[in-house]
Amino acid sequence: MKVILRKALPDDYEQIAFVHYKAWLETYTGLLPESFLKNRTLESSINIFKNNLCSNTVVAIVEGKIIGFCGWGPLRNNSFEENFGEIHGIYLLDSYKKHKIGRKMLEFALEKLSTKNYPKVGLWVLSSNENAIHFYKKLGFSDTGIVKEENLGEIITESFLQRKSKKAYPGICFFILMTDKKKTP
Repeated sequence: MKVILRKALPDDYEQIAFVHYKAWLETYTGLLPESFLKNRTLESSINIFKNNLCSNTVVAIVEGKIIGFCGWGPLRNNSFEENFGEIHGIYLLDSYKKHKIGRKMLEFALEKLSTKNYPKVGLWVLSSNENAIHFYKKLGFSDTGIVKEENLGEIITESFLQRKSKKAYPGICFFILMTDKKKTP
């Protein structure tokens, strides 16, 4: 499988919105209230990405189709009195997981944040999403012990993870081509 990573373009918004919508359902079924997930729509995701022009977003493309994305920027709602960058979200369709695509998208975003001189990068993750927490910890994030609660029809808890920013990631460039190499007998 050949995967291309590139910075998102404003015209990518419909495909990004589809990944956002579908990945929410795939990832959060069983982790978030069913009533909340039933109220999510493709149209609401389209509006989000159409309005933000897909800025500060990397997309993963397979066979001409966007199958994942990762967004970054300054820490939203920063109450830490520190200069934080934030991974705003990372979404990948289930059928493309376990191919290191999420890792490459995250590394791309971290490299972009490092050029903005953020000494730390943080992200919020659903506290019950053990797969995501394990993924982020493998990539150098640690749990700060900071949590917040949100009412989505029932109370859910999110944990704040952070890592110290590293300057430039060697080998990362604007376009990244990945392939699965299969050995033949």
